[in-house]
Amino acid sequence: MNNLASLVNPSVSSDYLELVNLKRSFFIPTEDVIFIRADVNYVRIVTKTGKVFVQSKTLKIYEQLLRKTNFVRTHKSYLVNFHHFADYQITEKGTFIQLTDGKKVPVSKRRRQSVQTSVAQKQSEIN
Repeated sequence: MNNLASLVNPSVSSDYLELVNLKRSFFIPTEDVIFIRADVNYVRIVTKTGKVFVQSKTLKIYEQLLRKTNFVRTHKSYLVNFHHFADYQITEKGTFIQLTDGKKVPVSKRRRQSVQTSVAQKQSEIN
């Protein structure tokens, strides 16, 4: 895809996510993405290999691109790949999702019910 067009309108398939920098665009498998974290008008895409890719797009754009995949919006700042869920925890300090890499991602009070529904739905699809 044309780099200029990709900067404005990134693409995704069910298998790959297009990432763009000033010199080129490249694709990473969506299954390799553990989570995407918002950082103002940028996002940090964290992969299972530990690489972090910074993209100049909002989390909302990625949420729309990934709506038909295994990604779940857990918080205003996080979009998490369900394939990397390890545990769902409710503590005195809040609700969190434990990921397979050991990191904990917050679940906002506002999104708690929809995340629980998504987790139950995804688990029933697997079983």
